[in-house]
Amino acid sequence: MKTSRLEVRNTQNGNSTLMEVDGKTKLQEILDSAVEFWSLSNDAYLLKCGRKLLSASRTVEEAGLSDGDVIELLPDPEGGGRRYP
Repeated sequence: MKTSRLEVRNTQNGNSTLMEVDGKTKLQEILDSAVEFWSLSNDAYLLKCGRKLLSASRTVEEAGLSDGDVIELLPDPEGGGRRYP
């Protein structure tokens, strides 16, 4: 399966990292990896690409993401029971 490189940007500190994923990768996996990579607290976070919020339950393919896209990790202003929508 074809892989894509996505840039994940932490909006809290401005840092970013590249992740290599395939179309079947769940956005939840990207979210979990980013939270772990930056040692973030167990708060609620959202993923956004451009002006579109991304559902963590979807795959990269379902979300229409492609090589070179930038995903932003941002705190969920409404909080949440756990740490992801």
